[in-house]
Amino acid sequence: MSELALPAPLWRRFAASIYDGLLLVGLWMVTLLLSLPLNKLFNLGPGNALTRAMLFAVGFGFFAWFWTRGGQTLGMRAWRLQVRREHGELLRLPIAAVRYVAMMIWWGLVLTPLAVRMIDRIPKLAVLAPNADVVAVLALIVVVLAVIACRLDGRRRLPHDWIAGSEVVLLPANPFPAEKKRRK
Repeated sequence: MSELALPAPLWRRFAASIYDGLLLVGLWMVTLLLSLPLNKLFNLGPGNALTRAMLFAVGFGFFAWFWTRGGQTLGMRAWRLQVRREHGELLRLPIAAVRYVAMMIWWGLVLTPLAVRMIDRIPKLAVLAPNADVVAVLALIVVVLAVIACRLDGRRRLPHDWIAGSEVVLLPANPFPAEKKRRK
């Protein structure tokens, strides 16, 4: 890690992930809209493998594009964060793929307790209800342990950073902000 870049605080990472999550949901909505004709053409039901693969590919394309070209998604740019390899170089496509898969698993764990609260409202998931509380508690324990480990780690890495060999750093503020133009 260079001396100029500090480890990104967790709250900034969370804020950037909310921003990027909203962008990703928008891309997924467009993808779902575009998948409707394909599903009708091939007589596929909702939640089919083709649609899931398209959603996964769009998400991967979104993150991989930004991570391999500058190391910043739009949310990361807004919060002055950059993802990079542990020695400072940008992520390559295979590393971005590993990081994306690990990140999706991480967010699956983070959102599991919320999903468990929704289980009773979704009839197809009602069969999971007897074990739902146990799964939620286990996911919560894993998330809490990972956040504690992140806080103890000098570079503030989360599980997807450990797996991919990456880190998220806080970039310094621009020392030369653009001068405001005076209106005449």
